[in-house]
Amino acid sequence: MKLRTSFILWFVVPVTCLLALSNVIYYYTTKQMLMNNHYNEVESFSSNIKVYFEHSQRSADYAEKLLAQNLRLAAMLAQSKLPPRLEQVSNKELTELSKELRVSDITLFQREGDDIVAMRSSNPTQRNISAKEFTDFWFLALKQLLDGKNVSISEGYTLPHYWSGPVDVSSSDPNALHKFGYYHDGQTDYIIDPYFREEDMEEYVTLASYMHIIERLQKEKPFLIEITGFNAERFGEEIYEVKQNNRLVFPHPTRPIYFGQYAMQSDDDVEMVRQAHRDKKTISYQTSVQGSDVIKSFVPIETQLPLVVGLVSDYSYIQNELKRQSERLLTISVVSFLMLGAFVLVLIRRSKLAAAVISAEKIYLENMNSLFTAIRGLNHDVGNIVNAIHAHVQKKEYDELEKVTQAWVKEVVEIQDVVVIRHPTLSAIVQFAASSAIKQKVKLEHDIAVTGDLKLNGEKSLDLIRIATNLISNAFDETVKLPVEERLVQVAAWNTGRLLYFKVSNRGRQIGDEELPQLLSAGYSTKFKHEGLGLQVVKELVQKYKGQLWVEDFESAGATFMFKIHI
Repeated sequence: MKLRTSFILWFVVPVTCLLALSNVIYYYTTKQMLMNNHYNEVESFSSNIKVYFEHSQRSADYAEKLLAQNLRLAAMLAQSKLPPRLEQVSNKELTELSKELRVSDITLFQREGDDIVAMRSSNPTQRNISAKEFTDFWFLALKQLLDGKNVSISEGYTLPHYWSGPVDVSSSDPNALHKFGYYHDGQTDYIIDPYFREEDMEEYVTLASYMHIIERLQKEKPFLIEITGFNAERFGEEIYEVKQNNRLVFPHPTRPIYFGQYAMQSDDDVEMVRQAHRDKKTISYQTSVQGSDVIKSFVPIETQLPLVVGLVSDYSYIQNELKRQSERLLTISVVSFLMLGAFVLVLIRRSKLAAAVISAEKIYLENMNSLFTAIRGLNHDVGNIVNAIHAHVQKKEYDELEKVTQAWVKEVVEIQDVVVIRHPTLSAIVQFAASSAIKQKVKLEHDIAVTGDLKLNGEKSLDLIRIATNLISNAFDETVKLPVEERLVQVAAWNTGRLLYFKVSNRGRQIGDEELPQLLSAGYSTKFKHEGLGLQVVKELVQKYKGQLWVEDFESAGATFMFKIHI
């Protein structure tokens, strides 16, 4: 027991703690490594995103410039087909001309006092709208055209006698994008404004919406949940709205989100967008949104727009990888613990085996010493026996002489029988019985008919000795109550296949039928001041080896205890 406790304290516990510590370190190291890999991937991905969006923005700018040039050409063609004075132009004529020039509509603006008004248009909703209510730079550009000046507005696209405003909604149709172009070279008393509606500039809308990029990126990177284009200057501010020509208008360039969805919202998004735009550096952090663990990244894009692209990536793939690594780690740990447990069991078994061998050897030596003591006692009696024989011979008392010699020969034969039993465990048991018989003057008969292939390990040998000696001791305790000439103990052992049978019989008092079943019960004893645990221990040891213990009557009086165990 001390060996096991010492072994557990000084070997098993430290090794177990070391395994647990290494597992914890491995888990958090793996987690940090996966996080770093993800951040590095996002950083690398951010560089590609910048290229994608900057290229797409240039493409959208170029497409818008082509639209502006096409509108200028359409305006110049319209001027060649229209009379120079506004009163000579009809709305119907503009409708037919817009179809011929393949533009959405054509509107003619003319100055009225301090305002510039749409006097004619192929689109009824455009008629009579006031340019003065447009955005400030828009009205200024039209005023400069009518004054014969070059347009000095930085917004939009400028050519001689021509200005095209940025793509935006209009007060005549606040729900759709338009591209307007304004031409006036002084040959007419009105500004010619051909324009495209959203449905007629599909290629530009596709480029400007960035949907092709979003779909491509999400296909390349399945872990991307959401891509959003933020207006770094307007995101987080109140929606900018103006009232133009009695209609509420939300100018397109001031929208807080340029493109994409914004469902995965967090409180820190506004600050992160502005910081990324201000520092021109990608920012990433882990957070939880709508019960999902995600990693948010904000990538500043260098274009004419204050654009910051927000990326929301699924953290679950890192968790899945961690789970996979954890399962692998758990498997390794279980195998390690099983191997450690097997190693411990082997060591404990060996220690128990060694203890059993030592105990068996001790019992064997004690029995041998007892036997040798008895033999030495016989040696001392030899002289007396020889003198007795000599006296009986001289007196010619041959009957008495025969009795003395028979008893002496019998004891010598019993000792010789003990010595020739070749199985050490069974020999130790019989030696114990022989020494007890000599000491207590009990007649011992033994029949050990076990084949030579009987193999017992140390622990089983020790348990077999404990079972047999316990039963033999009980037998001697009972039979010594009889007169010397009536005392008898019989010990027998034999094996059948993998079963070992052992029998101990003794003469003694008659056991009643009602008492027989109680003999193997815990606490029952016929001995004075005994607790009766001996037979219960014997029974438990027998059951340990899937065996059986039972008791029977012996001859006219006494008892026979038998057991069988698997070997």
